Amino acid sequence: MSQRQRLSRQYWEGIYTADFTLDGVYQRCYQLSQTLHTHKWSCLVTHDTRFMAGQFARYAYRVLQAQGVAVKFCSGATPFPAVELALEHHRADTALVVSARNLPFWYNGLVLLTPTIESPQLVAVPGLPPADPAIGFPLPAFEPNDPAQIDLRAPYLEALRNAIDVELIRRTTLTVFVDPMNGTASGYIPAALGEHGQTKAIEINREIDPLFARQPPQPTESGLNRLRKLVRESDSHLGVAISADGRAISAADNTGELLTPYDLALLIADYLHHEYRQRGMVVVPIAEGGEGAALRRWEQSSGLRVEFAADPAARISDLLAHDRNSLLVGITTHGEVTLGRYGVSPDAVLVGLLLIEIVARFGSQLRPLLDKVRRV
Repeated sequence: MSQRQRLSRQYWEGIYTADFTLDGVYQRCYQLSQTLHTHKWSCLVTHDTRFMAGQFARYAYRVLQAQGVAVKFCSGATPFPAVELALEHHRADTALVVSARNLPFWYNGLVLLTPTIESPQLVAVPGLPPADPAIGFPLPAFEPNDPAQIDLRAPYLEALRNAIDVELIRRTTLTVFVDPMNGTASGYIPAALGEHGQTKAIEINREIDPLFARQPPQPTESGLNRLRKLVRESDSHLGVAISADGRAISAADNTGELLTPYDLALLIADYLHHEYRQRGMVVVPIAEGGEGAALRRWEQSSGLRVEFAADPAARISDLLAHDRNSLLVGITTHGEVTLGRYGVSPDAVLVGLLLIEIVARFGSQLRPLLDKVRRV
């Protein structure tokens, strides 16, 4: 049985100035430093693209450093899968991300990733001191050659290229639209594919925008009208939208229609099973009406099990904690897709690249491919 490290995730999120304050950040980092000392854990600090997230991350770094914690800093906005990969590679024991995940722009927060044993909580207990004026805020940016800085982008890009058939995509003529929703995944798909291939990955909404165009940075239908129109009117092969934290994905076929979570799971599971001979369970949300009919037919023809779970995220986590190979594909209602053979958590950039690989492999647009699988 293949065991993988199971991470605990703690969250503190609040509205700017009302709940998310400098004192709140200081107190939680001060308290966190005590637990890190107890376990002799090092910590990696980074952030997303939210308003002043970089400044708060530098502040959190200095608070932990002032308490004697062994701490590293990543100055670029970083998707969660890249942070988790760094922990898997033992570049730090824990990670603290200044992020409110995919909540609206008026929120910010802290996300703590640790080993599950005696995980610290991001709560401020009574009696903690207010922010230390000696640390100051905002702090200046790091110097480029500061030894405390760590690069998470290059290792993550390397892992992405190793997980997919990049050369197949590069030698196939495709047009793909990518919407990173002004978040941390901006630039990753074009960078993974490189500049000299036949496939063109055209990004929209790639600029850093702390307001996320004034909409929640979650790839739901209401926020993807521009992407769908571009895909439809340009007759391109597909479009993908990635949430601000890099974990959730939505895909538009060549007609501009969005795939349901069931269609997305079916397409990916069928491809991994037939092209890569992968096996395992497919976990999806409980289906209403006839939404899961194609998956049930595929279950009978493939011989693999499809589970319709009331809480897909919990079921996926349970499978991964025991044997990663027992999970083929897992997806939540929010479009967070986990591929058991590739990682322990949802990775929307990887899934987006895999969808591009599927289209490149068969030389077809996305909707005909999906229709073919659904007729099984």
